Amino acid sequence: MKVKINNNHRAAIERKLRSVDYWRRHPMSLQECLLQFKRLREQRFARESKSTLSTSLP
Repeated sequence: MKVKINNNHRAAIERKLRSVDYWRRHPMSLQECLLQFKRLREQRFARESKSTLSTSLP
């Protein structure tokens, strides 16, 4: 089966490639990288605790 790629797929691929190219030219410092991981952990914790609370309610 042949995969069909529409304009939305092409636009998403193009955005992703532009992002990869940007970050190749502007790498993050170690400090920036650690701060981003910290923010992502906090967001994940908030999301998971929110879903845990909503499923445990009667």
